[in-house]
Amino acid sequence: MPITPLEIRKQEFRKALRGYDVHEVRSFLEMVSSEIEALLRENAGLNEKVKDMDAKIEDYRRMEKILQDTLTTTQKAADEVKNGARKEAETIIANTRVEAQRFLREAQSELAQVKEETKMIEHQKLLLVSEFRGLLESYLRLLERLEKK
Repeated sequence: MPITPLEIRKQEFRKALRGYDVHEVRSFLEMVSSEIEALLRENAGLNEKVKDMDAKIEDYRRMEKILQDTLTTTQKAADEVKNGARKEAETIIANTRVEAQRFLREAQSELAQVKEETKMIEHQKLLLVSEFRGLLESYLRLLERLEKK
């Protein structure tokens, strides 16, 4: 069951003889812990996806290099053939460049999207940790006040 920061803030525990019901507090903390673990797993999955995208970009760069090498070879061969063959080779080269650029743009777009999602998740994680820390600190202050009474 997903838990929201608002639910964490509004969670109230029943009073027992010597403070809060220990089982209820532990249950709540376990639920919060499970949520954080799920976020961490999701973050790890997204980090893995970023690595995969980086590998794809590297593959595309290698393909572009191969295509550029092919272009050089094709240009040398095109110089040796008639004008018709030269025009055909230039058309093939132009189409290849367009395709390589399209692949590269798609990979960069996917990488940017994954990075943005990763930033959002990191931000959400920081907010959750901060809110959880604040909640724990407020409970600690409350416990300290209860101990002084």
